[in-house]
Amino acid sequence: MEQQAIERLKSGDGSALKWLMKQYGNDILRTAALLLKDHHLAEDVSQEVFITAFQKINQYRGDGSLRGWLLQMTINRCRSKMRLVSWKRLLFRETTGEEMKVHSHMINSTDAEIERWALSLSLRETIEAMPLKYREVIVLYYYQELTSKEIAQVLGESENTIKSKLLRGRRLLRHQLEEGGWQDETRA
Repeated sequence: MEQQAIERLKSGDGSALKWLMKQYGNDILRTAALLLKDHHLAEDVSQEVFITAFQKINQYRGDGSLRGWLLQMTINRCRSKMRLVSWKRLLFRETTGEEMKVHSHMINSTDAEIERWALSLSLRETIEAMPLKYREVIVLYYYQELTSKEIAQVLGESENTIKSKLLRGRRLLRHQLEEGGWQDETRA
């Protein structure tokens, strides 16, 4: 199915772009949101990635997966956005409609649901605060479920470098979470 979609994209078939966005849209948006820490900017990056993929599908050689190629474009776009001077001048971030729904939903939730939500929010905020070099590998490994080898292809680095970054990133994540009061229940 994927190969057929690639061929349709190469022939300029717009319906194949719709398939591509449906197939990989959540992965691209989630990756961008976690790396950029801004949902609106992540949506922009996501759209740019799919437009670029449609325009440059002939550059896809098929060496790795199509998903990996899209994630690589996403990371490159995110890096570009973060380098912009205007990025550093961003003073505040608006609450998204999705976040507002979550907040209003929490009013009628059980203590266990609220605790899970708070832990999830704490984890996301901790990941977002990590240096980019660790944040990238953590997001790709845990959220996109790529292997070390696939991450190495996406980032253009050696697999050993990726494993090292994962190890250091995990340590940093654990340390930051423990500083915030989190306790590893598996160590008890």
